Amino acid sequence: NEDKKTAYQALLPNGKLLFVSAEQQLNIFELKEAIAQTVPADENKAQIVADLLSPSDFVVLVVPIDSAAPKGRLILPQQQTIRDILEADAAAIVVKENELTNTLQNLGKRPKLVITDSQVFKKVAAETPADILLTSFSILFARYKGNLQTAVQGVTALENLEDGDKILVGEGCTHHRQCDDIGTVKLPRWIKEYTGKNPEFIFTSGTEFPLDLSPYKMIIHCGACMLNEREMQYRIKCAADQNIPFTNYGITIAYINGILKRTVEPFPQIYKLLDK
Repeated sequence: NEDKKTAYQALLPNGKLLFVSAEQQLNIFELKEAIAQTVPADENKAQIVADLLSPSDFVVLVVPIDSAAPKGRLILPQQQTIRDILEADAAAIVVKENELTNTLQNLGKRPKLVITDSQVFKKVAAETPADILLTSFSILFARYKGNLQTAVQGVTALENLEDGDKILVGEGCTHHRQCDDIGTVKLPRWIKEYTGKNPEFIFTSGTEFPLDLSPYKMIIHCGACMLNEREMQYRIKCAADQNIPFTNYGITIAYINGILKRTVEPFPQIYKLLDK
């Protein structure tokens, strides 16, 4: 009928009327192409690390292979970071944490950047010369999702923790947690050791995220590789609206180990915040 013709016509970018029949397989491909043309171009696409690199730069990625690592593959943020390095026409060199020193000594060229899994921050920071920039996958993804400044400002809430305070630990994925999981085991242990307090940790995963954040003294989120920027911005806004400090795994671990300023040095605007 005429109403349906008008609706179809409005969907097409050039105003062309396209008749489609699934039964007769008529114009199915043409309809898909027309729909694809309506998707806006992503002109301001954020980059994970490529904007920090120049062609032919070397980047060393430190990837622990432990009981928590997935069998037979790299986790998504590691995969995406490697791809972004290649897009920048730079070279990605992937090592385990016990091979970092040997790699740096035998590389023959000073790397532009060392990117590490946050859980081995302390060891990697000690073995990476001070004239080589150092950060983590989690910190890169905080910047990629648009919440690095928020995370840096929020981590100082650790200094005000008391026994029994509730900390929300949020993960964007729903992976099967191993016995030495970073979010549910290592991070809580390190926080207790650093603060000398015994807070209560509440864990969420996937799309689960409380509307009422008032019970929590702070929120510590994963790097959110499985969440889009809109979802992360929503969670950050929820925390801001309720005056709950918001930070992430990598920032928290760097802060606890006293290397936060060094690990945000690749990002001058954030680095300057720590000089104030």
